[in-house]
Amino acid sequence: MKIINPKNYWRKLDDQAKIYSLSRNDYDTSIFRLSAILKDKINKQILETAVIKTLEKYKAYKVKMEGGFFWYYLDENNKKPVITEENDQPFKKINTAENNNYLFKVTYFDKKINIEFFHTLTDGNSGSIFFKEIIYNYLDLRYPNILKNEKSKEKVLSDSENAYIKNYDKKITKAYNPPKAYMLKGKELSSGTVAITHFKISLPKIKKYAKTKKCSLSVLLASMLAYSIYEENYKKYKGKKPINICIPIDLKKYFSTNTISNFVSYMVVSLELRKKQKYNFNDILSKVNNEFERKLKYDKIIETMSSNGKMLNNVFIRIVPLIIKRVMVMLGTLEFKRHFSTTLSNIGILDVKDKYKEYIKDYYFVLSPDWSEKMRCGVVSYKDNLVVSFGTNLSNANIERRFMFLLDKFKIDYLIETNNINKVIK
Repeated sequence: MKIINPKNYWRKLDDQAKIYSLSRNDYDTSIFRLSAILKDKINKQILETAVIKTLEKYKAYKVKMEGGFFWYYLDENNKKPVITEENDQPFKKINTAENNNYLFKVTYFDKKINIEFFHTLTDGNSGSIFFKEIIYNYLDLRYPNILKNEKSKEKVLSDSENAYIKNYDKKITKAYNPPKAYMLKGKELSSGTVAITHFKISLPKIKKYAKTKKCSLSVLLASMLAYSIYEENYKKYKGKKPINICIPIDLKKYFSTNTISNFVSYMVVSLELRKKQKYNFNDILSKVNNEFERKLKYDKIIETMSSNGKMLNNVFIRIVPLIIKRVMVMLGTLEFKRHFSTTLSNIGILDVKDKYKEYIKDYYFVLSPDWSEKMRCGVVSYKDNLVVSFGTNLSNANIERRFMFLLDKFKIDYLIETNNINKVIK
């Protein structure tokens, strides 16, 4: 375990962070966003104080990225975090010069607080812990006479070890390689514009429906997404390659680690669809369920994680200078991305202390689309809502609309919110 020395703190990147640091560009920003809607209008000064206080607890995020001869690395950042009112499109590449070199960006608007993370810093599950602490600190400062500070009983993920190195199996040489995927097609929004649509779904009702289908909630959501793509995009453009859905997996559920850095793997739900055959929702559900049963197993998860770890820690890769590594990884990433149609990432239930629940109205998790995955979905559960957030650069709302029709068909209550008036759902 790496010990953090606040006077001279630096660390190597974890294996996943190495990929993101080498492959990001203006068209693939590798950013995810968390947002919270609070009870009252946001006070900028209090929010700034809350972020500074949180960074003192989570020093692993009080860093900037520097370039060495062989790899990028993270070094201590003693500058103040920058808090700004939201006035730009989401998911823009984080301008570190304007952001005091931080790898996350905090913005606010009216009653909403956002945080966007560059994926080199952390993953969605760990990032949500950091963001939740910011919200707690903000509310304690905002309502000092009502919300009296109490010592947190929650587990603090403070270590920043490379958990991949610690846990991957060196005997595994090659993992399952999914076939090249069908890539979503259609007219795109203007460059840099991302349309976000939130479906706030009744969590009790959708769980009840999943039970009637004898499947997990994850299987149901993946099936709804796959069927929506099949009906509204795949059929229209006469797709030939399989619809491949990337499902990130939180490895902290499988291995003992206290890391707040990246520690995720993934599985691919790959749906081979015959050209002349018509599929209904139950057909897609059956295929997705079979994929989950076959691939969501410990040996498959360790296989995928280990093969990636072995590649990054290959002796030849390690000794190649950074400038050459960047070219190699970018070319490899261009090829790798052709194996995914979309991503569905579920960070699970947001557990909030009872005393804060009245002040936190809603919570969202959104992923940035890119040139290959023109739509991605983030999922989080808060209170009695399951929020599915579509982030896309496609100009029409056909896939979102089909998803809505499925909710209607299943008689599951929901509300819709969108940031783009040009994408009409109803």
